[in-house]
Amino acid sequence: MSKRRYQMEEEKTEGAPEWMTTYSDMVTLLLCFFILLYSMAVIDQQKFEQVSESLRSAFLSSGGEMFDDNSGTKVIDIKNGSEGEDLSKSNIGDDKNLDEETLAGMIEAKEKEQKMDEFIEEVKEYIEDMDLAEHVKVIEEEEQVILRIDSVILFDLGKADIKESGKSTLREVGKLLKEIDSEVVVQGHTDNLPINTTLFPTNWELSTKRATNVVLFLVDESNMDPLKLTATGNGEFRPIAPNDTPENRQKNRRVDIIVDK
Repeated sequence: MSKRRYQMEEEKTEGAPEWMTTYSDMVTLLLCFFILLYSMAVIDQQKFEQVSESLRSAFLSSGGEMFDDNSGTKVIDIKNGSEGEDLSKSNIGDDKNLDEETLAGMIEAKEKEQKMDEFIEEVKEYIEDMDLAEHVKVIEEEEQVILRIDSVILFDLGKADIKESGKSTLREVGKLLKEIDSEVVVQGHTDNLPINTTLFPTNWELSTKRATNVVLFLVDESNMDPLKLTATGNGEFRPIAPNDTPENRQKNRRVDIIVDK
């Protein structure tokens, strides 16, 4: 074999062909790309934008023009219609791995909480405007709100018919309750003085009838959903004060309207 032929064969076997280098780079980039896609099976918005920017920079820095200058649209962009609060930036949006159903439930809970806050403020304003602070109170608890109404503005002693003076209060309460659309329990309570009439042999019957009449009034006058309302009577067995003075007994004669948060 001549020296010239040996040199030509040696040059041919040295390294890979040039097309193989380009092909290997392309395959490597595609492999990395699909690995990244797999790792983002659950999209994290911030991570997605970082990876997208990194890939864009990588392709553009290599001299290519595969991507134009388009930052795209946000994966999640949910606005609160009432106050314009961006819920994706509030506590609801802190967990990027929430599915749509869970996120929708959290937004609904947030809206319900806001409605409840508005309900409480409006009831307090009504109590102040009508000078009812002595007889109507709003009690806020962790899972519920109690609207406590002294029976003196709703019923005559020993009776269950709603007085005209109490109907305006119940109409306003019913209007506000209808807006929040929550489950409501109306509880009737009495003091421990015994009662024995034809209509009400015991305080159980009296307290239950009072609660029932309030529920019927809210349905008939405020068009509240009967499915959202429950009436219960507790007689004298859930006092909020000792039944030892006329003043304390008056405190125990009441109707509690309990609203679930």
